Amino acid sequence: MFEIIGSLIAACCGIVLSVAAKSSLGIMQQCGYKNGGYWRWLRRKDNLFFNRLSVLALMLALATTVVSLCFSFLSYAWSIGLAAATYLFLCLLFILASKKYALKVGLKRSGRVIRLYVLFAVLNQVLAVAAFWGLKALADWNGSQIYALIAYAPLALLPICLPTTLMLANAITSIFENARNRKFVKRAGQVLSETEIIRVGIVGSYGKTSVKNILKTILSEKYSVVETPESYNTPMGIAKTVFSPEFAKKQVFIAEMGARKTGDISELCALVKPDYAIFTGVCEQHIATFESLDAVWQEKSVILSNVDKKVICGKSLKSFIENGEFHKENIAYALDAENVSLGATETEFVLKLDKEEVHAKTRLLGKAAVENIALAAALAKELGLTAEEIQRGISALQSIPHRLALIEQNGVYILDDGYNCNPVGAQEALAALSRFEGGKCIVTPGIVECGVLEEKINETLGLQIAKANLDKVILVGDTLVGAVKSGYAIAGGEAEKLSVVKTLDLAQVELSKWIKAGDCVLFMNDLPDVYIP
Repeated sequence: MFEIIGSLIAACCGIVLSVAAKSSLGIMQQCGYKNGGYWRWLRRKDNLFFNRLSVLALMLALATTVVSLCFSFLSYAWSIGLAAATYLFLCLLFILASKKYALKVGLKRSGRVIRLYVLFAVLNQVLAVAAFWGLKALADWNGSQIYALIAYAPLALLPICLPTTLMLANAITSIFENARNRKFVKRAGQVLSETEIIRVGIVGSYGKTSVKNILKTILSEKYSVVETPESYNTPMGIAKTVFSPEFAKKQVFIAEMGARKTGDISELCALVKPDYAIFTGVCEQHIATFESLDAVWQEKSVILSNVDKKVICGKSLKSFIENGEFHKENIAYALDAENVSLGATETEFVLKLDKEEVHAKTRLLGKAAVENIALAAALAKELGLTAEEIQRGISALQSIPHRLALIEQNGVYILDDGYNCNPVGAQEALAALSRFEGGKCIVTPGIVECGVLEEKINETLGLQIAKANLDKVILVGDTLVGAVKSGYAIAGGEAEKLSVVKTLDLAQVELSKWIKAGDCVLFMNDLPDVYIP
């Protein structure tokens, strides 16, 4: 009977520990279910997750042992029972305390994450039961009852094994999941090949989602259009779109194509088989995985050789393209924009369409918005839209969430650039902020995914912030703010205007002490959990 009860209690401990580490599944999901990405997050010097697990393990070991020994005078059953209650109580306290570390990007309850969580919980239960039986076997061999009184000491070590157990569970489930995903993506490719639909790919280091949304709005003046939602830019994201109800009976399919490693664009082109494409540009974004700007260009430029009809390129790519060996007849560039007027709350310009002009006015802000619209309009022209249809489409454009979107609340202007994570976009966002007349403030944690150039790029960002002569600067977190702060100081930024806080919540508290009606706040690059402690 003791063995059965002990095994059940150990299994319960395994379940509770699985709940305590639930936030780790969110991180694993944000890392694309890649153990390497999760391991890099875990090993970051400013990441305290493993420290918290270590403290929990120490508390469990001490508390359960002390309780068991102190109450051993009652009876063996009582001492073991009270130690079990102490174990579960401390785990529950840890779970409650962990709520203040809630994920900024919520866990998406997909089938894959559910299957991963079930296996993770089962492995934790197996380890807990194995630890119980291991100590019992030692007690039977030694003949001393003291081993039974510290039965929960081995279980106390399990919290520090949780990250390893999660990676093991992920490695096991990935064998099945990856095979399943490959079949799913292959079926999506077959559907795309058999469907009469115009296929458009969007490639580049920046601006992909913005261009995708702009292009959909303009093309909708003539065609029925479906696009990959949000920032879906992987084979699985594209496949899910193909099998979604929105895909049926559409005339144009716009696929955002992302790349984090060599071969990604080739894989996406083989899946989508684009008739047309837009190539926005290249910058240092994702150098963390590509290691050099040239490697980024080599990967992104694969699109130039994998499009049947026409690729519309950003004008910043001209020097790259002219020095390469491509089919130049398949390559065109964004339309020319003239008489550009960049206002604080709207943008006006004129697009040149051969012998016609499109007088455009939009709520989208900054020079980058003009370039993105010029790219989308050029492709719209290729697809047969008239100047009038293009103009109507531009007039219908709405702010794109988290991409330099202007929000007004109680007389305060907010520039939401939360998804901006590249040097080009950062410079544009600062320029947009400078056009407001009231007090100006930036809230940012810096720029990520720039590898060996990350420190230099963030120091440059600090220089740009100082030169913008803002009224308030709030840096968030520990990861990158040191380099931003250094650049700010080098450029002569005023120290009294600068604040460094740990979290976005604290930044909002700091902001509330300063802001008033007529002021503008730029929220630049709201980092996901994989980049914060």
